[in-house]
Amino acid sequence: MRFKIIADSSADITGSYYKGETAFDYGCVPMSINGPNHITLVDLEPVDAVQFALKPKEVKGPWSSSCPSPASYLKELQGAEAAFIVTISSRLSASYSTACMAADMARAENPGVKIHVVDSKMASAGTAHIVLKLEELIKAGLSFDEICSEIEAFRKTLTLYFLIGSLDTLISAGRVKRVAGMMASVLNIHPICGEDGDGNIKIYQKVRGFTPALNRMIEMLGERGDTQGKHLIITHCNNPEDAEVLKNAAARLYHFDRITVMPMRGLASFYAGDHGLIVSF
Repeated sequence: MRFKIIADSSADITGSYYKGETAFDYGCVPMSINGPNHITLVDLEPVDAVQFALKPKEVKGPWSSSCPSPASYLKELQGAEAAFIVTISSRLSASYSTACMAADMARAENPGVKIHVVDSKMASAGTAHIVLKLEELIKAGLSFDEICSEIEAFRKTLTLYFLIGSLDTLISAGRVKRVAGMMASVLNIHPICGEDGDGNIKIYQKVRGFTPALNRMIEMLGERGDTQGKHLIITHCNNPEDAEVLKNAAARLYHFDRITVMPMRGLASFYAGDHGLIVSF
């Protein structure tokens, strides 16, 4: 049985990441952002992801994101024997719902196809983390049902933190009240946010100054228990320097089995902002 992994573009993994992969197939369904004057940026590859963070600064007005249609997922499912679909948290987007619709359509067309849709309860590095775990499970030779069970259990163990580089997009998208956001910007406040265990985003701390906030996030890596044997994924928007600082500090202070650094795709860049950082472990 040939497996396929499909992710929406909240996962910071491009198709080129798996170029030449022979153990399974990989497909990515793009999300998009929409702004004033009918501006639409689609998170397709190749794409300059940084523009998703910079464009809302250049063009003032309301901005929002939109999820893939069922047809986009259905296109990726065509011809698949067994597929795993990984989406951004269902609390943050309708992507999970549209993926489930597509899965039902695919089953109606081909009753023999096996499809499991994973609500990551995460975004960005967290969604990517689940994709990379699926890769590991497939290469380990597990059956479809075994992988379904393992991946759902793994999802519940993950932690996600992100350090906002700029609040501009969150303000324009209505995710942060304008007055509060403007005050935070003036005072150079950088919130450290993360998942709440149920797919929602919560603010853990508000730190004044980006470097102190980065140092605090490094400390927080060790506050969720033993890091032994875990995989730390770091994604960044236009900020490889601080991602490297974070990587080196984590390697020095903790016992992660593996540390991976990758640039954010467009959607994560949109919400994290220029110089934003996201970690999953």
